[in-house]
Amino acid sequence: MNAIKRCALAAVGALMLLPAWAENKWLGKKHDFGAFDENVGTVYCEFRLVNTGTEPMAITGVRANCGCTRPEYSTKPVAPGDTAVIRVGFDPKGRPGRFSKRINVDCSAAPRRTSLTITGTVIGSSNTLKSRYPIEVGPVRLRSNTIAYGKVLKGETMGQYVDAYNASADTLRPRVEGAPKYIHAMLQPKVVPPGEQFIISTVLHSNEARDWGIVTDSLVFYPDAGSAQAKKIETVVILEENFSKLTPEQRAKAPLLETSETALDLERVSKGDSPVESSFEILNRGKSPLVIRAISCPDPAVSIRLKDKTIKPGKSAKVNVTVTPSMIKSPELLNARINIIANDPQHPSTMVRVVAEVVK
Repeated sequence: MNAIKRCALAAVGALMLLPAWAENKWLGKKHDFGAFDENVGTVYCEFRLVNTGTEPMAITGVRANCGCTRPEYSTKPVAPGDTAVIRVGFDPKGRPGRFSKRINVDCSAAPRRTSLTITGTVIGSSNTLKSRYPIEVGPVRLRSNTIAYGKVLKGETMGQYVDAYNASADTLRPRVEGAPKYIHAMLQPKVVPPGEQFIISTVLHSNEARDWGIVTDSLVFYPDAGSAQAKKIETVVILEENFSKLTPEQRAKAPLLETSETALDLERVSKGDSPVESSFEILNRGKSPLVIRAISCPDPAVSIRLKDKTIKPGKSAKVNVTVTPSMIKSPELLNARINIIANDPQHPSTMVRVVAEVVK
């Protein structure tokens, strides 16, 4: 007889030796609190266990899967025909939305272990919603109105989402419109009962985006199907070229970007001055054409002009920079950055600063 058969027979034998009296019956294993306000405090329910055997039994242990759920019970023996009671409390503080919690109960009689479940929906208080969902859009609260994907290489897909909450007493059917073609947006779930959470889920397909570098767009969120209220959700991603598949030979023959300046210091400017002109050179020190995918500056006071975006090996291109002092936001200092995205695997992103002291 092999080891597997011996183990199986031993298990069967153990079950046959279990006394006939060692059994009990639960009068329900699930409790739904329904929807209730967070401000009511801890809510309670009771689970009852009947000793259907002929000898006393006892509850030997009760454990919840979350600290917000507190079971109370007695370890005293339960006589045949009597009932044991487990009282379960759930603390809703800071927990808006639907919940499902499990409580494992161990007994000295069969079944040895039983899982009990409590469910419900917490209607969040105004204070909790302000801290967890600070953006208000009619009956809906959002965790954020910005979706940031971080750095994404061309060819990759990236998922991001925004947490949302239905703060009303009505069932909502939110919708999203106006997303750019390279971002697929959806609501999960599509129908949101009162007091429940949902997400605005997005998937970014970088191959479908035409721009490079820091790319900003937006989509519009509506809290319900026929709602005129809306909120613009900004999207931002840094798109860079994927050089991971280049061979050592291809890297050796790649373009190599170098700038004549790392910073343009305009020294002192006054907000009443006329626009100030400056420039720098982009040089290609590599062995194949350098392609400038994008060149930009997020500061509205700085504008850029680059005529040639493809630079042959050993050649350079001039970048003209114009600073309009009246558009400088800071009263004391201009500290802008020009971002250059190129097909140089060593320097896919290069920055040139534009600085000046602002005087009266």
